[in-house]
Amino acid sequence: MFGNLHRIASRYIPQQTAQWFRFKNREPDERGLDQNQYHEPVDIRGSWQAVDTQDAQSMGFDSNQVYRRFYTSHDIKGIQRGTSPDYLVFNGKKYDVMGDADWYEQDGWKSVICIEVGAYDG
Repeated sequence: MFGNLHRIASRYIPQQTAQWFRFKNREPDERGLDQNQYHEPVDIRGSWQAVDTQDAQSMGFDSNQVYRRFYTSHDIKGIQRGTSPDYLVFNGKKYDVMGDADWYEQDGWKSVICIEVGAYDG
């Protein structure tokens, strides 16, 4: 009925640019410990939204942390069995992707929940 709601909304809601680091694989370091490897970052556009503290608590998240929701047309991956999540960098801060509302196959967009993990020093 409405088609791709993300595409329609993105015409009216300002979009921001973030860097997307897509998980590639795990490789052992010199001590034999697995280290996450990521593809080269890609600039993507989407809409950053704050996650209200009460909403974070209702989802079982720690209310002392900072959470954001990112709406985008890119297939960002959250936590999955056997892999690590992708991560995003926005305004100099790194955000791990925790979960998503996946409308990607149906409508070509996703909403991902991200947790701020500190300054990006890359």
